[in-house]
Amino acid sequence: MNIGGLVGALVPVFFVLALGYFAGKRNSFDADQAAGLSKLAVSYALPAALFVGMTDIPKDLLLQQGRLVLALILSHAGLFLVAWACFRFTKIVSSTAAIIYALMLSTSATPVFGLAVLRPLLGPTSSGAVGLIALAINLTVPPAIILLEMDSASKQQKIGSSSTKQNPILTGLAAGFTSPLLWAPILGIAIVLAGYHLPMVVTSSFQLIGSTTSGVAVFAVGLVLAAHRISLSLVVLLGTLGRIIVQSAVLFALLRFLHVVSPFAREALVCCSFPLATVVVLFAARYRSSEAESASMLLFSTLALAVTVPAMLWLSR
Repeated sequence: MNIGGLVGALVPVFFVLALGYFAGKRNSFDADQAAGLSKLAVSYALPAALFVGMTDIPKDLLLQQGRLVLALILSHAGLFLVAWACFRFTKIVSSTAAIIYALMLSTSATPVFGLAVLRPLLGPTSSGAVGLIALAINLTVPPAIILLEMDSASKQQKIGSSSTKQNPILTGLAAGFTSPLLWAPILGIAIVLAGYHLPMVVTSSFQLIGSTTSGVAVFAVGLVLAAHRISLSLVVLLGTLGRIIVQSAVLFALLRFLHVVSPFAREALVCCSFPLATVVVLFAARYRSSEAESASMLLFSTLALAVTVPAMLWLSR
């Protein structure tokens, strides 16, 4: 393992994260500005980077990724449904928290940290892996939103609230299936399969906005951390370990069971050990459940990158 390359990949990430955190603590950005930075990174810069990254994958190589895509969907959407069912059956947490924790276990911050960490370590193929994982994550978020909206509607009915809300199923589907993070990789895949090569001026245009992804996204995570109270408890510790370990173990088992042979498999394993997705913290704040716990898990699982990335690179070598 190249220690120098690993340090060179992680130090800039922690530097920008700390910069965003201190900027948030100094109130250099208000809530609307922080939300704007997150939207810039997730809705514009990252889709552009993923789109270009997918179009760089050779057609023959892309056609061989069917088993890997199946493993990723099962380790994301499948894991979410299983984890949610287990939390609901055991009733160790509330109904809303069960959804939040299940989403925490089954989604990672790959769209935020993936390109920044993996490109210096594993090269340009990491863009394809990040694109496939972003696709799997965006197939996981809609059922989570549906369950959260249904849970919220049920609570409002119990307290006799007469406020009208949209159909929760339509709300969830609209949020997931209109996301640029879903359609950017799909469009890139379609262009590769069609055998069409993008003109250089088009590629350069997408690369220009896509190149801002890593810095803006990591800085925005620092702002999110600064806006929430951090605590250390048994729940936070177990949740952080679960985020790092559970999905990686599930994907590793699926890769072996499905006999997946892919140059993207190693990147996918590393990504599954990444911190929890920032959308989990946002959902926790929106639905008023496990806010401090989810923000604390985001912080500690991010700090754990210094351990998880080299560990997963060594285990998957």
